[in-house]
Amino acid sequence: MLNTRWIMTKSQQSSLFNVLKSVSVWKRGGQRAPHKPLLLLMAIAAVQRGEPRLRRYDDIEGELKLLLSDFGPKRKVGHPEYPFWRLRSDGAFWDIPESDQAIAESPNFSKSGNIPAGALRKVNARGGFSQSVFELIGAKSEFASKIISEILAEHFPTSVHDDLLDAVGMMWQPLVMARRPRTLQFREDLIRLYEHRCAVCGFDGRLGLNDLALEAAHIHWHSHGGPDDPENGILLCALHHKALDRGAIGLTEARTIIVSQDLHGGAQVHNTMTRFCGEPLRAPQNPALVPAIKFIGWHRSQVFRDPPRVEF
Repeated sequence: MLNTRWIMTKSQQSSLFNVLKSVSVWKRGGQRAPHKPLLLLMAIAAVQRGEPRLRRYDDIEGELKLLLSDFGPKRKVGHPEYPFWRLRSDGAFWDIPESDQAIAESPNFSKSGNIPAGALRKVNARGGFSQSVFELIGAKSEFASKIISEILAEHFPTSVHDDLLDAVGMMWQPLVMARRPRTLQFREDLIRLYEHRCAVCGFDGRLGLNDLALEAAHIHWHSHGGPDDPENGILLCALHHKALDRGAIGLTEARTIIVSQDLHGGAQVHNTMTRFCGEPLRAPQNPALVPAIKFIGWHRSQVFRDPPRVEF
């Protein structure tokens, strides 16, 4: 039974919602830093599963590293300690009871503002939502659904939402997926330019009068400011759209297809993915509207899982 002294008013919930959806994310030159959004999704899922309000950093660290590896840009070091610590500065919704001890174990804290992972482990630091937020999310309220939707829409493309929710162990789906408004013209332009065919494999299925499983894919993610511009788009089948957004495939500046060395599997993977390594992307009807190098570069640095396979 919920402790009613923690029940929030509608006004308090609205204020908290604005704080959570506006969590500051490190930005520099278009680089992705999904550390805080991933940790928030992890924490919400843990509440849903009935886990304790506070979880030890040791337990969170490995789980967040895996998520960063799967859904973040490829980096040598993931630094899961950064979001664990820095969420404290985004509002009163994140609690680390051992924060004073961790600061005492970090002589350079005043200069960097960061706490090293070793210090968090040494003091057995625990982190989690404040009691009021914990109670609110645990009630399976519309509030939790809205927060999940906002995090997904703001930081990840639609094609990976289900994969991400499964990865964090979310027990229920958001009611309505929030998203930035998109123009129908973007899809219509790509369908016309690529003649109703996937630009990777040529799939051109139709069900009656409608295209089947053909999607307008953004190269520079729409959730990260990529425009609804044909030069930032490719018409892809659902499989290759997801492969693009997960970084399994990408493009060179010459618009040839690259495939990540992290992708592996049997004959089906070869037939649907790796055999296209080194092949040119199917060109649009208008050669002036090929994918722009600036968007290809963003995808290569922020999404594609380097290194690429050697061409066959």
